[in-house]
Amino acid sequence: MLEPTSPPAGRPDRWAVLCDFDGTAVLEDIGDRVAIRFAGHDLWRRECDAYKAGAFSFSELLRRIFEPITAPAEEIAAFARAAAVLRPGFERFVEHARRGGLPFVVCSAGLDVYITPVLDRLPPELRASLQLRSNHATCSPEGMRVSFHQGFEGCGKCGFCKGAVARALQAEGYKVVLCGDGTADRCAAAAADLVFARGKLVRYCGEERIRCIPFESFDEVIARFPA
Repeated sequence: MLEPTSPPAGRPDRWAVLCDFDGTAVLEDIGDRVAIRFAGHDLWRRECDAYKAGAFSFSELLRRIFEPITAPAEEIAAFARAAAVLRPGFERFVEHARRGGLPFVVCSAGLDVYITPVLDRLPPELRASLQLRSNHATCSPEGMRVSFHQGFEGCGKCGFCKGAVARALQAEGYKVVLCGDGTADRCAAAAADLVFARGKLVRYCGEERIRCIPFESFDEVIARFPA
């Protein structure tokens, strides 16, 4: 179960934030950078091209680009901490949600081994206000094992469906604000009550007639946030 925060008394709408990590909370796709750094560019490129050609699902792509990695978790974490740049306004957005008592779920189809170290750079009070929902990596010299988050399979294509997370929050009585940018955010965009989109997600929302608000910085999100 998700762990919703009780909203302030008297608020007519109870909002929760569902925020993608790679390319959204941070400027780049850190998962891709980890795969390229530790498994090699050629393998990453080959498997990404095969995925785009429809050869296999997104969850299978994750297995193929991460399972060859034999580096220890500490080395991957150090690389991610150094490489990741938070999107402008992200800390202010987290603080905005914290002060309003709004659940803030960082939700990623990527792996905790590189996401957690980046989030841990936040001030302690902000980090404590975040929930993380992602897939899990077990590192070993024989290769990385990817375990998909249980209970949120949803569409069955991503390994971890953000649409299922959005619906779980809605079942708790929340309206869901999604901030996302890519393919793994599509199901959540269809389920969310309000979508802030960037990158490929803007085009997808247009094609599917999903109302969205394009953004580049989280200060823009704060300015148009409904709560």
